[in-house]
Amino acid sequence: MKKYGLLIAFVVIVSVFAGYMLYNNSHTAQRGNQESQSQKAATNDNSTSQNNATDENKSSNNDNNNGDKQDQNPVADNHNIDLINQIVSLAKEGKVINCDFVTGKTTIDDIEKAYGNPDKQEYISSAKGTYTTFTSKKLVFGFNKGMQVFETRSFDPRLQVISRSDIENVLGKAPYKATISGTPSQTVLGYTMNSDYKLEFVISNTTNLVDHVNVLYPSATVNSMADDPGRQW
Repeated sequence: MKKYGLLIAFVVIVSVFAGYMLYNNSHTAQRGNQESQSQKAATNDNSTSQNNATDENKSSNNDNNNGDKQDQNPVADNHNIDLINQIVSLAKEGKVINCDFVTGKTTIDDIEKAYGNPDKQEYISSAKGTYTTFTSKKLVFGFNKGMQVFETRSFDPRLQVISRSDIENVLGKAPYKATISGTPSQTVLGYTMNSDYKLEFVISNTTNLVDHVNVLYPSATVNSMADDPGRQW
């Protein structure tokens, strides 16, 4: 009986120890899983934070870049607006930006006394007069048989940064529009300044930028003797 009692006690001890070991292993595994999940969550949070920070940096950089572009464009636009307004103001007086001679109130002799002999001169019947070119001055003058200048054309480089959209944004749609064939072809946008003068912007269809500007005094193209009403544009 004593031997049986010891055997039973031993079996009980072994069972209790085995149960303890199973419980301990199970608890340890649960803690390991919880720690692993916590680490994954922390990693995901860090990754999300880093991604958000990267997105914020990208957004900030994009905003800065856009800000730079927006800061640049108004400057260029404002310059062109001021230039167009200057062109219009002078055209109302019969002038272009690089010439003090008044269209309609100047003779070609006056101009040649100031500038010397022209580089080129030719009669253009469709334009109702003779055109004389002063290359170094970036100017061309059209004059009638009485030597009166009726048109001044300016090829000043300052004009050649103005786009068609700049012109239409400031002056609106042109009441007169024509196409000049050639290489490249050109578009003429014409605006009436007052009862005396008309202003034309001649635009390259390749660059969409101004090539030159014309100030026209139509009255000086009329030839009453030949019953010719002259030019309107």
